[in-house]
Amino acid sequence: MNAADRKEFDIIHNKIDDIKKDIDELKNSMNNAHQRTDENLKFIKESLFNPHEGLWAETKENTRHREDSQKWRMTIGAGFIGLFFKQIYDFFT
Repeated sequence: MNAADRKEFDIIHNKIDDIKKDIDELKNSMNNAHQRTDENLKFIKESLFNPHEGLWAETKENTRHREDSQKWRMTIGAGFIGLFFKQIYDFFT
């Protein structure tokens, strides 16, 4: 192996070392990005599906409120209809 070949070998070896360092840095940055993404997804998941405070709980509470208010509306509506017919009956008698 002559001096020129040795010099080329050293250059290639240095480039390979630089590529390995770049790959390691890329792995570290990707791991950090994945951890941040996992934290964000955990926050979103907690906000949506928490059974006590999340969006799912609010939706269930809203549905329950609508069903309960509809029952009262039916009862009060029937009462008003009854009063209306009573007024008509009293008007003719």
